[in-house]
Amino acid sequence: MKSQSNFSLNWSGNTKATPRIIYPKNLEELKKIMSEKNFIIAGNQRSFGDNSINTNLIVSMKNFKQILNFDKSKGIIEAQGGVLLKDVLGLIVEAGWFVPVTPGSKYVSIGGMVANNVHGKNISNNQIKHHILELKILNENNEIVTCTPTQKKNYFESTIGGFGLTGCILSAKFRLKKINSIFMNQEILEFTSYNSFFSLLAKSNLYEYNVNWIESFGNGSIKGLCYFGKHENNNNSDPLQKFNFKEKEIDFFNYFILKIFTQNYYLIKLTKFIFRKFKKIFYKKVSGFDEFFYPQDYFINWNKIYGKKGFFQAQFLVKENNFKDIMNKIAKFFKDEKIFSTFIIIKKFDEKGKYLNFYGQGFSISMDIPINSNFEKTKNFLNSIFQEYDIKVNFSKDSIANKDVIKNKEEYSEFVKELNLISPERKFNSIFSKRLEM
Repeated sequence: MKSQSNFSLNWSGNTKATPRIIYPKNLEELKKIMSEKNFIIAGNQRSFGDNSINTNLIVSMKNFKQILNFDKSKGIIEAQGGVLLKDVLGLIVEAGWFVPVTPGSKYVSIGGMVANNVHGKNISNNQIKHHILELKILNENNEIVTCTPTQKKNYFESTIGGFGLTGCILSAKFRLKKINSIFMNQEILEFTSYNSFFSLLAKSNLYEYNVNWIESFGNGSIKGLCYFGKHENNNNSDPLQKFNFKEKEIDFFNYFILKIFTQNYYLIKLTKFIFRKFKKIFYKKVSGFDEFFYPQDYFINWNKIYGKKGFFQAQFLVKENNFKDIMNKIAKFFKDEKIFSTFIIIKKFDEKGKYLNFYGQGFSISMDIPINSNFEKTKNFLNSIFQEYDIKVNFSKDSIANKDVIKNKEEYSEFVKELNLISPERKFNSIFSKRLEM
């Protein structure tokens, strides 16, 4: 059983700890770990937050990387928790299938997708939970629990979006989406006001996917680009091509340029303005999966541009009637404190759920903010916004929310109650779970 104690604990590099890292090779070795009292299971350490970090012990599932079954006719796949999404794509796309919901990176693990109930650009049914058929979980009593939407439902519902606190996800079986092409038909349209933004979103029912990139906002205005897309319907008899992608590390030149232009309050404004003007004209109306779904994977180590302190991501859901007011308050704070977000992504959101899952109606706002001397002030400001407007935080990416944001909400008490039933010894713990006192 390999152990290691010093490597990047999350993708954003914003949480410092020196736990033991153990890499069990098989189920027998994994079961031995259940004698431990305080640990968390991790996949590929691609989380933006601290939900897969434990200061004592992290158990990596990187050796559990087998695809157990793939039914090409029905489009059902079962994979171990440590399998990476990129490896699933490499198998299923050529056979005419795609994942029904995908996050913004293909380097996440299947177990991580389940534990965080990932969402993506889907206009409807935008949670992976809608497509999961069965889970196998190793609980703290060393029992393998098989659960489905109808059998052992409490395990099933609390594990999807349960951040690894209910047990170790050994495998997941889920339904795939039928496709006829490896290409996407996309449209990128510019908006320069709230009215034009809302008008563009009204046409989203013509597509399968939508996400919106924000260049600037504040003083009652907003500018950016709407990205729309749908799978190309290739009805000819030609076989689908294999899903190919390049793993490209950032070189010194690009590192230097990105570091300068994305980490400076004034240069980032210029960079975003230029990007908006050029992108709305020079874009491919037909793109591949990699470009459409996984643009952040262009450089597989882009997180390095944020340096040793890293960055934090805040993603939260605001009600439509509060949207403009909240955006204006954030813009004023950013301007007054010379704070900025490298990327701001907004998506219309309408999802049902329970427990700590990211669900509700309104607008999902996502920001990547470099950590600097204003970090504490920014964290406190965002927490005050979360509380004032009763905002739902996406805890799968969070590292800043305090317990006051969630402590009085029914979904929090229900989740803690369920955890106490499923895992009374509470062996599975993370910095996240302790931060929110779960």
